Amino acid sequence: MTESIEISELTKKFEKITAVDGVSLDVRRGEVFGFLGPNAAGKSTTVKIAATLLEPTKGTIQVEGHDVQNEPVSVRAITGLLPEDGANTHYDRLSAYKNLEYFGHLYDVPAEKLHDRIERLLEFLELKDRRDESPATFSTGLKQKLSIARSMIHDPSVVFLDEPTSSLDPIMSKRVREFIDTQAEGGKQTFFLCTHLLSEVEALCDRVGFISRGVLVEVGRPKDLRRKFWTLRTFEVKLTDPNLQKSVDIISSTGLVQSVSIEGKRVIFEVEDAETKNPQIIRALMEAGHQVVEVREHVPDLEAVYLKVIGGN
Repeated sequence: MTESIEISELTKKFEKITAVDGVSLDVRRGEVFGFLGPNAAGKSTTVKIAATLLEPTKGTIQVEGHDVQNEPVSVRAITGLLPEDGANTHYDRLSAYKNLEYFGHLYDVPAEKLHDRIERLLEFLELKDRRDESPATFSTGLKQKLSIARSMIHDPSVVFLDEPTSSLDPIMSKRVREFIDTQAEGGKQTFFLCTHLLSEVEALCDRVGFISRGVLVEVGRPKDLRRKFWTLRTFEVKLTDPNLQKSVDIISSTGLVQSVSIEGKRVIFEVEDAETKNPQIIRALMEAGHQVVEVREHVPDLEAVYLKVIGGN
């Protein structure tokens, strides 16, 4: 089985409100999957069902082959969860170390492994100096770090993270992203990541899913979604010829571009079907004696794709 998470026709209703509406989605083992959408889109509800905290109205979710409704204990044993309000779910009467130790015992982590695992997580998340303090004394960011450690304490196969870098400073956010990337490498763990930080998804996720008003709108690799929603692509050309207007005239005369202009010391053109037309454009320049130093695409970021997809839903 290559799928780690299999969601089929998932629907969740709260009285008259449909929070999740017929979502079907597969997440591959070892993948970092980003789940994106505005507030109240259905992201957290989907995660809570997958983590056995809510029951679906209709449809199914299987995690590593275990049905979340029929085998909830098995699902909990192999999944880690950082909930949306994870920073407020610790036991304040216990120290940070004891919190992790307690949850490690709940997951039956062997004693000989538990101490080393706690030490490793505390060190990575820069909590070693606060290990003996109560989470009640922690800032929101420190509580979030402890929540991340707790979600990983039993070395789960699948980890659900709802806004994992919320309240973290940029340096620690980067370290958490690196940690997730390392853990997922080689198929060691699967991550299902809900976040509003599109730059985070761009840097980290293998594929993304856009959800709006409970409906799964699009799924794909970021670069594939960019190509799908931006058939008109923009390129800049750097040339040795200082007379850029000549280059503009040559590119325009090919009849292959939608527009062409000069910006600074570069020529900018827009084109459809770039794979076919760009070689012809460059060939025309070179045949006219122009030396092309560089051709670079202006790639729309994931935020632009997100706004284009979600804006219409």
